[in-house]
Amino acid sequence: MEIYCNQLGMMIRFSYCMVVSEGSPCRNIIRCWEGRVDIVKFLREKFTEDELKKLFGGLPKSRIERIIESIPEEE
Repeated sequence: MEIYCNQLGMMIRFSYCMVVSEGSPCRNIIRCWEGRVDIVKFLREKFTEDELKKLFGGLPKSRIERIIESIPEEE
């Protein structure tokens, strides 16, 4: 299955959405896929409630925070 990703601006596969965030699902996976598959049921089958809270709870990092984290620190 493919869907247009608003973040990336291109078509992507569901499998990519499941691992995009350091091996974890994208924070937007529920909103993007809810009309196509029973995504909540699928995620509950794959993850524990605690894992889901860690994955989808809290505030998302800003683009700047993600960029800064991706820059290797100088030694």
